[in-house]
Amino acid sequence: MRRPVAQVGQGDSIQDWYNNIPFVTKVLITSTVVIGGLLTFQLIPPQDLILDWRFIWHKFHIWRLFTPFVFAGSFSFNFLMHTVVLYQNSLKYENNPYNTGGGGSSADYLYLIIYSIVLLLVIAYYMNFMILSDPLMYVIVYVWSRRESESVVNMYGFKFKGLYLPWIYIGISMLMGNSIVPPLIGIAVGHSYYFLIEVMPTIYNVDLIRTPKFCIDIITYSTGRTPNVLSNIPIPNLAAAPNAGAPVRGNGFPNLGTGHNWGRGRVLGAN
Repeated sequence: MRRPVAQVGQGDSIQDWYNNIPFVTKVLITSTVVIGGLLTFQLIPPQDLILDWRFIWHKFHIWRLFTPFVFAGSFSFNFLMHTVVLYQNSLKYENNPYNTGGGGSSADYLYLIIYSIVLLLVIAYYMNFMILSDPLMYVIVYVWSRRESESVVNMYGFKFKGLYLPWIYIGISMLMGNSIVPPLIGIAVGHSYYFLIEVMPTIYNVDLIRTPKFCIDIITYSTGRTPNVLSNIPIPNLAAAPNAGAPVRGNGFPNLGTGHNWGRGRVLGAN
């Protein structure tokens, strides 16, 4: 079920706003800010957080399998922009994710993050990437753009469909002199997920992505709420139509209609 979007200024305090952030988004944002603070105040060197397979294999630095995905550097303008984009898009998608077996809940979003991390780690191994926060962010942006492709996005007064949001971000990144390789890798991973959950079941009647029970259990344990899993949906009559047995996708909700805003004085997460 679609949840209210948490925004700065809602509720009686910042704590109320923070408590209302969905679980997966909260973990991503909190980890990013904590690591940014540790780096800013020089409490830990960046070399201890980046993806370095030598330390993983030989010294069992297993945290390096996660920290590269929430490594946005020390506090700076670039850190702020990365965190804002991550927060807004993660929040919007977690409130209305593709239903891959978790009932369109945070469990489905958690599985997307796990899928993306595994695939990005494989890519990083062969391409020698040590920081993967940008690719993961673009996975989220891309999958949201496919989920809410017809939503109207408003940026600096310019309006466009949500489908084009990842490419707008890439254009801005290019103007800032950043490499487009990490974003393109993130988009490629995001598209592979979209292909597996939307194209494969529809065209080939093959369902390869299904939210595992442990994701549902994690969300249930962390939030105290049990997702309305897909298994509760009645099984369709396979003989009714050629594609009647195709896996059910989506949760039937209309588009969010929310927009991304930069530099317009809006509160964090405003539409």
